[in-house]
Amino acid sequence: MPVWKYRGVEEMPEAWAMKSGLPLGPRIRAVLSLGPIAGPLRMPRGVHRFHSIEEANADRDQWEQERVDRIRAERANKQ
Repeated sequence: MPVWKYRGVEEMPEAWAMKSGLPLGPRIRAVLSLGPIAGPLRMPRGVHRFHSIEEANADRDQWEQERVDRIRAERANKQ
């Protein structure tokens, strides 16, 4: 598959954004509108150091589980 380089967007052919028949803007908005399905992704901020990969995985599993619990609670409150 060839790789094409362009100096700017104006040099690109129109077909790159029109494969589905929709302009790029509405396609991006359609994808971004799916975001509320899972809720905002709240990850711990900053850089965290761990002594082992097991410790790092345990930390990630903890905040992922907290997120799942929070989403379940929010959905239960809506019903």
